[in-house]
Amino acid sequence: MRLGINMPLKDLSGNVLDAAGIMARARLIEQVGFDGIWMQDWLNPGPRADSLAWLLIAAAATQHVEVGTCVLQVPLRNPVLLANRFLTLTALTHGRFTAGCGAGSTRSNHDAVGVDYDQRFRLLRDHLALIRRLCNGEQVGDVHLNPWPEAKGGPPVLIGAWGSGIWINRAAREYEGWMASGGRTNFKILAEGLRRFRDVGGKRAVVSTVPVDLSLPEAPLTDDEPFSLRCGPRSAAERLQRLADLGFDDVLLVKFDHTSPLSRYEYDFTEDDLTAMRALFPMQEQRSTLAIATA
Repeated sequence: MRLGINMPLKDLSGNVLDAAGIMARARLIEQVGFDGIWMQDWLNPGPRADSLAWLLIAAAATQHVEVGTCVLQVPLRNPVLLANRFLTLTALTHGRFTAGCGAGSTRSNHDAVGVDYDQRFRLLRDHLALIRRLCNGEQVGDVHLNPWPEAKGGPPVLIGAWGSGIWINRAAREYEGWMASGGRTNFKILAEGLRRFRDVGGKRAVVSTVPVDLSLPEAPLTDDEPFSLRCGPRSAAERLQRLADLGFDDVLLVKFDHTSPLSRYEYDFTEDDLTAMRALFPMQEQRSTLAIATA
């Protein structure tokens, strides 16, 4: 199983990261031993970063890590423009970009851009189908993006779904994987979702947005509690091992500071923080696509 963590929006002094700051942290993430940099998507209320722009800067500073979204709210964007951006990221990262995509679960984001929140799952289905066709080089109506050979096909797509049987099935049968939400679901839901996903042939299974605060006391975690690593390092390692034993392929961590009033996606980290979190689960002998989500 591969590990990951969100990259922050701000530095330790509370200032928004500039391009140099993003690049420095991306290099550090890669040096410590993570295999990917991912980013949360949020719009309203802001301020939040444009996840694809942030990831491009991180990719420019690294050599082999995967970069991806967890998850991009597809209904908020024009699908033709989004397909073009996906192809661009695929080309510029030499195929290191993965698109974690979902419908979004907060009405305020959809209201901000005039999208009908109640139609979000239909829009997700239709937009992803159009994006996939355009990335494959098909002409759809009057639109033909004519992708470069290096980018044709676009990025792998992982479907963000908490526990929806319909979307877990689609993630397995139509796309490259499933992305569950760790901070908002419990071990029981994760286990049931993974069983459904594997039963219909699903391959890559990811648990995203798992809060981490290793300064808290050691503590057990019941199957009905929201899955987190807000506990001592020994307990955190045991919780990760449970996910690995269950059969998840990736876990994306989010640094959490219970003493700070900031959003959990704002927190900066030090090299010591990254080293401690990377040490929670042994590195694979052959590294592949470990994830760090950036928000």
